[in-house]
Amino acid sequence: MRVHHKVLLVPMQPTPNGRLHIGHGGGTYLRADVIARALRAQGHEVAVITGSDVYEDWVVAAAHREGRSPEETYRDHHTGIARDLDRLGIGLDVWIDPAGDTHRDAYRHLHEDVLDRLRTSGAARLEAERIPYAQDTGRALVGPWIAGECPHCGRPCGGSTCTYCGEYFVPEQLVRARSRIGDSPVEWRTEQNWFATAEDPSAIADRHRAAGLRPVFLAPLLRALDQHGGRIRLTGQGDWGIRGEGLPADKVISNGYFLYSVYCGEVHRSLTGAAVNPFAPGSGVTTVGLFGSDNSTPGLLVPDVISQGSQGTLEPFDATVVNGMLHFEGHKCSTSKRHGIWLSELLEGTSVSADELRHALLHAPLDHGPADISVETITRHVNVLRDWRATVLRPALDRLREQQGPVRRAEPALKAAADQYALLTPFSPDLTGAVAAFDEWIDRPLVPDAEWLVGVALLGRPLLPDLADRVWARLGFPGSPDLRQAAHLEPRPQRLPDPGAPSLPGPLDAAALRPYVHLQEPE
Repeated sequence: MRVHHKVLLVPMQPTPNGRLHIGHGGGTYLRADVIARALRAQGHEVAVITGSDVYEDWVVAAAHREGRSPEETYRDHHTGIARDLDRLGIGLDVWIDPAGDTHRDAYRHLHEDVLDRLRTSGAARLEAERIPYAQDTGRALVGPWIAGECPHCGRPCGGSTCTYCGEYFVPEQLVRARSRIGDSPVEWRTEQNWFATAEDPSAIADRHRAAGLRPVFLAPLLRALDQHGGRIRLTGQGDWGIRGEGLPADKVISNGYFLYSVYCGEVHRSLTGAAVNPFAPGSGVTTVGLFGSDNSTPGLLVPDVISQGSQGTLEPFDATVVNGMLHFEGHKCSTSKRHGIWLSELLEGTSVSADELRHALLHAPLDHGPADISVETITRHVNVLRDWRATVLRPALDRLREQQGPVRRAEPALKAAADQYALLTPFSPDLTGAVAAFDEWIDRPLVPDAEWLVGVALLGRPLLPDLADRVWARLGFPGSPDLRQAAHLEPRPQRLPDPGAPSLPGPLDAAALRPYVHLQEPE
């Protein structure tokens, strides 16, 4: 599969019901940033655009828990999440608040327009479904308000997706459904909502196979296609969300990931002056969706179903990057269950730097399925990097002042970087393989001279951007490490800036991280 020169990456929008934990940081957002940096280093024009999912019912649940309005809740966490991403070195070109003054109307109109288009084409159909309600309050028990057991794997779950196996389901499929907000009995009512079904289910599976989607992530999609033909929800019960004209007061338009991405495409079109949205057929922009395996239906199925029913006006993602769930000390990281380590607390309260945390998280093989990480694992990776910086990198940088003459073309470094970047395309990326290539380069028995440092900068750029930029600057080169620039180094005397060596912290003690650990709260 070919990557166009222009690329738009849309990592799935986080829900502003709390701050980001290491599962968020080490999964979707780190992948978006690493792939973007690798593509830019090869000369591609890349934009990373996303925002928060302010219309998600989990915002209402968080507001209920925090004792404030949903608006106050989402705005606070929306701002905090942007800070978390920046603190981890995640570069975004635009951070969207879809309920803010800048985007609210255009965002709603896009959803209304697509729903109307699907109705006109016949792809959308009004169907009856059974919805659980709490008898005492009359609240529809959907999203954060319902719990039960997954109809596929039997594990505890809620909402419409199992975080363990990735299964998507409608409320009436949930086993032993119960209210999550009290002991009220569940009352089932019949409601009418809009749904769409794939016109050609086999084409969806074939397209994702051809794009290199790994079997572990393809499996939930195949089950959905087999069990219900690719049926997706377009509207649902709710009093918090996108209210479309002509819908009953208790209905909202589904605030799905794909249409969020199409709106990001509109923002991209406005920024670049392009004639069409990147999701329009023949746009010349490679669109990339990035999300966790618990969002297989929104990320893998919905884009194709909407595309098939949109009368040729929208195309699905050209590439999809799916990551497994990160578990922390035995349980999946979770905002609602308060399990994990929060990025802001770790990076602002300890000596751990963004590069160090990235290095630790990159070793979790999430491109191949779920993985587990612990305080001890993080500590070990941080200390390996600190020891290498003190005993190998700093002496090599100090020797630069003694070396005369130009920096020569570093052929081994160019080849190693090219091989590493090949692991960081939007088609079946392997971040664990990429960090292994970096680790091999910095540990290999080469003379730690200027040419070796070129390799450190090039292989470090996608993974540890602060370290890579520092090394590149000490070599006397402008900007960030660039494969094309490194391939055409002109013989010239080095003019090395010497800003003074930054202080390096001593070894990290695992005990220093323990105060920032949150362990899973019971249901």
